[in-house]
Amino acid sequence: MAEARLEPEPTEAAPRRRLGELLVERGVAQPADIERALQIQRSVGGKLGALLVRTGALSEDALLRALSAQLGAPYLSEPDDLPDHLAAYGFMAQAPVKLDWLLDNAALLWRDDAEALCCLARDPQHQPLLEALAYFYPGERVAFFLAPNHHVDRLLDAVRKERAMETLFSGDDARQLREMAEEAPVIELVNNLLSQAVDLDASDIHVEPAQETFAVRMRVDGVLHTRLTQPIERFPAVASRIKLVAGIDIAERRLPQDGRITERIAGKDMDIRVSTVPCAFGESIVLRMLAKERDDLRLDNLGMTADHLAMFRGWLHASNGIVLVTGPTGCGKSTTLAAALEEVDDGIKKIITVEDPVEYQMPNITQIQTHAEIGYTFARALRAILRHDPNIIMIGEIRDAETAEIALRSALTGHLVLSTVHTNDALSSFTRLIDMGLEPYLVADTIRGVQAQRLVRRSCRRCAVPTTPTGLAADALNDIPSALLGNDWVRVEGCEACQHTGYRGRMGVYELASMTDALQNAVVGGANLSELKRLAHGQGCRTLWQDGLIKASQGLTTVEEVTRLTLGATPA
Repeated sequence: MAEARLEPEPTEAAPRRRLGELLVERGVAQPADIERALQIQRSVGGKLGALLVRTGALSEDALLRALSAQLGAPYLSEPDDLPDHLAAYGFMAQAPVKLDWLLDNAALLWRDDAEALCCLARDPQHQPLLEALAYFYPGERVAFFLAPNHHVDRLLDAVRKERAMETLFSGDDARQLREMAEEAPVIELVNNLLSQAVDLDASDIHVEPAQETFAVRMRVDGVLHTRLTQPIERFPAVASRIKLVAGIDIAERRLPQDGRITERIAGKDMDIRVSTVPCAFGESIVLRMLAKERDDLRLDNLGMTADHLAMFRGWLHASNGIVLVTGPTGCGKSTTLAAALEEVDDGIKKIITVEDPVEYQMPNITQIQTHAEIGYTFARALRAILRHDPNIIMIGEIRDAETAEIALRSALTGHLVLSTVHTNDALSSFTRLIDMGLEPYLVADTIRGVQAQRLVRRSCRRCAVPTTPTGLAADALNDIPSALLGNDWVRVEGCEACQHTGYRGRMGVYELASMTDALQNAVVGGANLSELKRLAHGQGCRTLWQDGLIKASQGLTTVEEVTRLTLGATPA
């Protein structure tokens, strides 16, 4: 702050000139404007200067300069002239006047370098403020200052933030959880975490409490990285803020809850699924980050080899039947289905999806969100949409026998059905549906193909160095057609570009099994999973491990990464 402007100039004991006269004399207001404002003042009350600004007869800057001359209070027009908010907060927190009362009355107090009492207020003539200062600081001269309202409001907000930060991090008063969840420091912390996740292209945020601390970890390229560790005293307010914006009951901590946040974060429209689960030291919270719009939702961007891509596209162009995508949570099944819908959406087909939740918003496609809490399940939605004459149906997940039965019946009546199931590999999907109670002949007759998938991290091009496969990987190459293999094997060392992980981005590895006549007969005949795998692989079906090795041979990923994702080995 400019020290020369801190002390107001001495004023004479002469009677103070009226503001209206001063404004007319300075040529910044017309007498007619003053008279009109005086009439409004007599009718509804209020300060003359404020009425002139409100009616557009006067600018705030002109008013404050006139008030500065009238009151002898320096006008702090530039941000650099303003007092430091930390100094103001430090003084006000210890002042005999209550901090909340000063904030409610839009006043800031501090002492300058000469220990003079200074006051910046939105209205320095506010009588209760003058009386309070005279009472708590008897006989002490107060140096008043003026500043534009937006500067005053910014300082007041900064002081409120410091007060809230100190209250939040003291952990002394758990009863103020809801109020603290709405305070600026908590909002800023949660917003910063969300922005970081979007900038890092993280798929999930995990907020995990322990005995003395809580950690915030973000899953980037399928691997969790710790981004923040804080004392456990700060956890309740952060958890409450997340629950508040996700529409979750802030007081319920004993039961799991689900919610969602829809916001524009770091320039992207995001749909964030929030899940809370009670744990030993509070609640574990996971936020699933989903971009509403994706420019790269095309099948040829997912990492399929040419033969797999042709096979999958062949399934999609069938007139009816079921195409299943399988794999664990977070392996990219929804992304694959969204890209498949983009592929088949030619503008002349009726496409309807039933999802929980709707992850990718797509034009020209009717997307339905289920609500199990009111009984609107996958099965109930499917029964309804069959009357809407769809050509293609996408079911977010086949979870039960009823949904599976309706999906099969839809395929038998001329619909192409796309869906997902949770199995470890492609061939397990047949046994999974049969275990649900479906007839083997219906499963064999309706399924066109099954695709299993995993997401492996792409090797960082900056720190990848050539290598050669050894051990298990080298032995497995004998079972892969040499025409599919490259000679660009790499290992990664880590650099700043990849945050020293050795990897940037992800791609899919796939196992595709078409329903051939031989496989169909085996399913109808009750063949077990081992027999189905032996038959499919004999017909050219590659395993996830083999498809991953093909991509490792092309330098797209590493053997260590493929091993971790497909064989369950620990990453290097």
